[in-house]
Amino acid sequence: MSKPRYRWWGYVKSMIRNYPAVQDKYCQGNALKERMAVQKAIEQTEKMTNGTERMQVVDMVFFSRSHTLAGAALMVPCSYATAKRWIQRFIELVAKNYGLMDES
Repeated sequence: MSKPRYRWWGYVKSMIRNYPAVQDKYCQGNALKERMAVQKAIEQTEKMTNGTERMQVVDMVFFSRSHTLAGAALMVPCSYATAKRWIQRFIELVAKNYGLMDES
C-alpha cells in the first residue's frame, strides 16, 4: 500500500522553516495561525517519547538548517529511518494543528 501524497506538504514545510523568523514577532491573521500551529506541534513533540531528540532533529533540519536529515540523524544519534519518521510526524502535527488534516 502506498503512502498518500498531500498537496499541502511543501506549504507546511515552508511554514516550519519560516517559524524562527516569526517566533517572537507580532503576527495576525494567517501568519499568526501558522506560527501557532508550529508552536503547538513543538509542545506536542516535546511531550513525546524521545521528544528532546526529535526536536533536535527538527531544529537542525528546519530551524537552523545546519544539517541534512542524514547529518541530523548522525548527530542525535538515531537511524536515518527514525529521523525521517520523526520529521514526517512533526510535519503531520503542524498540518493537523493548522487544520489541513483530519484528526485521527
